[in-house]
Amino acid sequence: MKTQKGFTLVELLVVIAIIALVVVFAALAVNAARAKERDASRLANVRIVQSSLEDYFNETNAYPDGELLPLGDVAHSTCLGSGGFAGDCSTAESMFLRIVPGTYEDGLEGLVTCGEPSRRAFCYTVLNGGESYVIHFELENALAPVGLQAGVNCATPEGMEAGICAE
Repeated sequence: MKTQKGFTLVELLVVIAIIALVVVFAALAVNAARAKERDASRLANVRIVQSSLEDYFNETNAYPDGELLPLGDVAHSTCLGSGGFAGDCSTAESMFLRIVPGTYEDGLEGLVTCGEPSRRAFCYTVLNGGESYVIHFELENALAPVGLQAGVNCATPEGMEAGICAE
């Protein structure tokens, strides 16, 4: 059966199917790009925190206290001042990080959680009486060039590595 323009119904359905496939592939590509962008932001935020922790260590000879502290938490770790992580650093003698970034929860599976109530976060713990720290964080995708995996990763004063931090 031909339409008014001379196309058969099968030809018309094939064209519609091809257009639908293009739309699906475009949507998948956009979602993958968004996931990579969220991971890039997460990684940049962890590096910002690491840099600020090094500044803090250089001034105080220890890393700030904290055990399974959700970074970026409004009540406990909004900022990093001379007294460590705090919800308000307005009275701090010096400021190392005015706004501690939290994680972007979109796309994460919830493999890294901490705090009360428990929530997805960059989870900070000081080790060895302030001589070291670990930050557990989650990524949606593996970042092979820097040795990180999809899922749980670890940041320490020595750098970043795939998997759960050895404490």
